[in-house]
Amino acid sequence: MQKSCEPVVIRRKSGAGIPKFINKTVSSALQTHNNFLLTVPLSNLCNLPCRFSIMRYYFFLFLFICLPVFLFSQSGSDSSMLINKQAPLSSSYVHQRDSTFSLLFNASTIFYTAKDSRINNFLDKYGYTSPQTVPMGIRLELAVIPFESKMMYSINAATVVSRQSIVTADFSLGAYRRFVEKKNFWIVAGLALGVHYDRIVLNGNLPPSFDSIANIYGNRLSLHRAGFVAEPSTKIYWYPFQWQKFQIGMFAGVGYDFDFNSQWKLGYYNKNGTYTTFHRIRQSSNVKTHHEYGWVFTAGLSACIKFK
Repeated sequence: MQKSCEPVVIRRKSGAGIPKFINKTVSSALQTHNNFLLTVPLSNLCNLPCRFSIMRYYFFLFLFICLPVFLFSQSGSDSSMLINKQAPLSSSYVHQRDSTFSLLFNASTIFYTAKDSRINNFLDKYGYTSPQTVPMGIRLELAVIPFESKMMYSINAATVVSRQSIVTADFSLGAYRRFVEKKNFWIVAGLALGVHYDRIVLNGNLPPSFDSIANIYGNRLSLHRAGFVAEPSTKIYWYPFQWQKFQIGMFAGVGYDFDFNSQWKLGYYNKNGTYTTFHRIRQSSNVKTHHEYGWVFTAGLSACIKFK
């Protein structure tokens, strides 16, 4: 006799062995889910705005850059101390933690990839010089490393020096952790938080709505905005030259800028155009703004002085 190869299906009575109030609740939820799938077209689900995926990309990028900081900031025994306890290695093979107080002066060239297409269109429309594709700037940094610490704290100031009609400046405070530390070689990662300033002197063509305002105040108008900036980054320091307590070397880094700009404010500084207090005109500028996100690359020279 040939046996049947058909699968045996065992069916249970719906709701058997399940309390009535649970069975009713689950059935209601499934019915609501099915109605949603039937009433929402599939094309709408496929064409959801991509801003959510973009924000997820920024979020995971932020975690990828800053994760070493949080991982290596956990309290624990230093690896060199563990090596000293477990094996009697020579001190020439084991790097000891630096017990000095270090003061660093860094000067670097910086390249930005973030751009604000809306203000660039405004500048092109009225005959001003828009920023280059990759603007170049300079950054000065003063940093300290406390005694027997892996942390580095810094204050930064940067400005764009490429030819453009926008005067740009950044000021920030940073905290970085040295998660790779040799005698003359460091790798640090961390986060800098600060403010971002932009200023445009309208010394050329003006939008029609600005002509009457300029006649009323009799001053050269300016556009001004400020915003919050966050920059997670990783940097590599190398000091090939050392004289007693003084080291000189070079460094390079990569980061990602998040510039959350405010609205453009219309106003003036004073009659002769010098940089004084900004006097805002209580009227909308109608100039669109845009948050800026992009990579930042930096490289420069570093001088380190150690104090015992």
